[in-house]
Amino acid sequence: MMSVTDNLLGNVFGIYLARATDEEILKRKVASGGAVTALLAYALEKGIIDGVVTAKRTEGLEGQAVVARTREELLETAGNKWSIVPFASRMKAKIEEEDLKNVAVVCLPCQAQFFGQMRDFPLLESDFGERIKYIVSLFCIGTFAFEAFLNYLRMKHGIMAQDIKDIALKGDFLEIYHGDSVLSLPIKEVYSYLQAGCLVCTDYTGTWGDISAGFVESEKGWTVLITRNLKAEELVKSAEKDGYIELRDGSHVIGDVLKAAREKLARAQKNMMYLL
Repeated sequence: MMSVTDNLLGNVFGIYLARATDEEILKRKVASGGAVTALLAYALEKGIIDGVVTAKRTEGLEGQAVVARTREELLETAGNKWSIVPFASRMKAKIEEEDLKNVAVVCLPCQAQFFGQMRDFPLLESDFGERIKYIVSLFCIGTFAFEAFLNYLRMKHGIMAQDIKDIALKGDFLEIYHGDSVLSLPIKEVYSYLQAGCLVCTDYTGTWGDISAGFVESEKGWTVLITRNLKAEELVKSAEKDGYIELRDGSHVIGDVLKAAREKLARAQKNMMYLL
C-alpha cells in the first residue's frame, strides 16, 4: 500500500492512469479513458462477476438503475450522469430475480458508503451484501436536484431537457451539450442546484469503494484508478495482463485528486456552518 499523507483519500493500495484498449469503448467516452467500462467488461467475460449494477441516463438528467450482464449491456450505460439514481431497492430485487451471486456496483461515494457498510457490517441475515464483490465509486463533486436545475436551464438558457445530449466537467466549467451547441457554465454558478446532501458531503473519491475512478484535467483521455485493497489490485493488473486496459503509474496526479477532495471538504465545512 502506498503512503498517502492526507487521509482525505482513504486507503490507497495503488494509483494508476488507465485507458481501455477497445476502440468501441473509447469512442463512447468524453473525458476519461473508458477504463471502468473495460475493467467491468473483463470481469464479466472472465466470469469473475455475473452482473454489474449501475446507472443509465435516460432523458435530461434523469436515469435509472440497471443490471448489465454482458459487455453490450454494459456499453449502453457508458457516459456521465449528473443525478443520483436510487440503487438499493432495485439492486436487491434484481439480485433475487436473476439469482446473481457476485456483482459489481458502480456508484457515487455516498452510495459506496451504504453498500460498503452493508457488505462489511451486515445488520440482518437477509442482507445481500455478501453478493457484492466489487464496489466501484466514481469521483463526485455532487449531483443536481434535477427538476430545479432543468428549470434553470430552460428559463435562463432556453435549453429543454430532451435536447441535452451530455454533461461534462471541464476544469471550473460545466459543459452542457444540447442540440448542436455547447453551453459552458462556471461551476460555482450552479452549486446552488446541487442536492442539499451533496453540499455537506466530504467524500470526493468514495473511500468505501474497492476501486475509485475519475479523471484529472492534466491527463485527458485517461481514467484515474485508485485501488484500495489487494482484491482490487489483482483485478486491475489481470485486466491489463489480458489486454483489456493500458496502465501507467498515476502517482504524479495524486496532488490533483487531493486538491479536488480538499475543495469538496471546504465546501462542506462552509455549508455545515449554516446548519449549526
